[in-house]
Amino acid sequence: MNLVKYEDTAKDLYIDMLTKLADTPYPKLKIVVDTANGTQTQIIRKLFTNLKLSFDCLNECDIQSSHFTPRDTEKAGAFSDLMREVLIQKADLGIGFDVDGDRVIFIDNLGRFLPGDYSCALLAKASNTKSIVTTIGASNVVDHLGKIVYRTQVGSTYVIAKMHETGSTFGFESNGGGISSEIMYGRDGGSTMIKMLNLLKSSKKSLSTLFDQLPQYHIFRDKFDCAFNDYEKIYAAVREKYSQIKIDDLDGLKVQLNSDEWILFRGSGNAPEFRIFSQSSDPKKVEKLGNDALFWAKSLLGTHEYHTDNPQDSLQVLKSIKLLPNQIEQVLLEISTANIPSSCSIVDNIVVSGMGGSALGGHIIKSLERQTLRIPLIISSNYHLPNFVNEKSLVILSSYSGDTAETISACSEARARGAQIFIITSGGKLAQLANDFDLPHYIFKTTHNPSAQPRMGLGYNIMSVYCLLARCHLIHPIPNLNNLIPLLKSQDSTPYTLTAKRLSGRIVCILASEHLSGVAHDMSNQINENAKNLSFYWELPEANHHLMEGLSFPKTNPENVAFLFLTSKRYHPETTARYAPTQQVLSKNRIPFYTLDFSSQNSFFETMLAIQAGSYLSYYLSQENSVDPGPIPWVDWFKDQL
Repeated sequence: MNLVKYEDTAKDLYIDMLTKLADTPYPKLKIVVDTANGTQTQIIRKLFTNLKLSFDCLNECDIQSSHFTPRDTEKAGAFSDLMREVLIQKADLGIGFDVDGDRVIFIDNLGRFLPGDYSCALLAKASNTKSIVTTIGASNVVDHLGKIVYRTQVGSTYVIAKMHETGSTFGFESNGGGISSEIMYGRDGGSTMIKMLNLLKSSKKSLSTLFDQLPQYHIFRDKFDCAFNDYEKIYAAVREKYSQIKIDDLDGLKVQLNSDEWILFRGSGNAPEFRIFSQSSDPKKVEKLGNDALFWAKSLLGTHEYHTDNPQDSLQVLKSIKLLPNQIEQVLLEISTANIPSSCSIVDNIVVSGMGGSALGGHIIKSLERQTLRIPLIISSNYHLPNFVNEKSLVILSSYSGDTAETISACSEARARGAQIFIITSGGKLAQLANDFDLPHYIFKTTHNPSAQPRMGLGYNIMSVYCLLARCHLIHPIPNLNNLIPLLKSQDSTPYTLTAKRLSGRIVCILASEHLSGVAHDMSNQINENAKNLSFYWELPEANHHLMEGLSFPKTNPENVAFLFLTSKRYHPETTARYAPTQQVLSKNRIPFYTLDFSSQNSFFETMLAIQAGSYLSYYLSQENSVDPGPIPWVDWFKDQL
């Protein structure tokens, strides 16, 4: 018989080592901890009790949890919950670990995320070592510590080797991986944390004060898919483009623009992806440097397999557009077996909770309200649900990723109010909530959306909402629905290349009515995100009551603005009568306009044809603008700030 023996010696030795390292007693500190449900969870609880420290653990601090919480310790957004909790509790310090506990980041008493190279720079400055070792991508903050600085290739093994060579007793990586040779030649989050607590005690200063005393540099970090054998193509182009500028080739190519600004082009050593880093003391400048370098590097891979349709389509947006009918077909096959409670058919109202691309399905179905819906439908793009939501409401929680903060918050409110709930997602926290609380759901695989962008997965979103409402008998059935798939597959995208050329260089104003008003919302969304081109939408007749008076100024409107009308023979005659005089007003103001007609066998078919057309149009306009339609750098930047 084989016996399994539980051995706690290693844990006890580790806690004992950290306890001896601690400069106790510590001042009275209020600490919030997030261990990512990982290896530091049990350590922290026992260690902090031994050290008589007051602490509170977040939800991601449960060793019994069924899931770990992997996170990028170089992105502030990965610790948004911890930052928020530090502010709510008015804590002195937030401490966040990665899953295996060898990296640690800190949140100061003002709720600010300290990048790993800043927290470790504070420790390096306070240490007795004459020299420090860090990687080539670390911030220039290390050059202001009064220490000799050695830089290495990216990777803790390179940092450790250089520490051996130079006799340095402290080294680190930008991800918060501190290495103290007097303890061990390896990254360790626990000892790095204890050293930070010791520093707070000895300095008698708050972490925010210590942070503000350091020079402030801002770092941009991003990456894209790239085969290993394409790295040299990018490196060669970098050498040519920056031939008159100093380049450090220690690991990748680091272009030193001036003393405070640089761009690092570096191919990953363990994954087929290419990384772009930039630094500047100006937060706006660093974003421009990084994004410009990112898009330029991607454009060099015009023949690469990741760019099958166009050299400026790194995420395969065009392929996702072409797969819209396949997304619809997948949903029609799968959702028919989803468990939908019969009580959903007796609700008084419907609320679709979602943000951005995940809410577009709700907007599309809502625009069909007059023809198809039996009860009111409301879109809620917010953290909180409307006050009327109760047990007679059907709340559809839609999040492509499953990690949308607003939708997760709405889920809690819906449960608290006893509403009927249905979750539509591809995974993430929302899928976990569906499983944990046995909530009705449809969790789809994103098989036919290679771009992985929610706005390109509208087939999943729209059809999921439609099929759910159909099964709840809350929407009139659409005749001959199976004919929609071949119709979409046969749609010719050529006309939209010409429309894109006409709209190029202009603000795009979209006008539509009735069942196509949701399409106008979606089309404007796609043009903004895919083409990076400013676009707005209005409904007729509402626009006739105010918009036309705004056409006179600025005087440059005729050169900078173009209108796009979405028309249908199914519009009510009173609505149709408004289109011609509206176009006449534009002509009198010398503003160009164009028309796309989507007349088909029923309103839903017209809607889906227009959805696909808008996606094609936004894609071709991105090519006219010479931008990659996939990445959304400003949206990503904004999320990181939150």
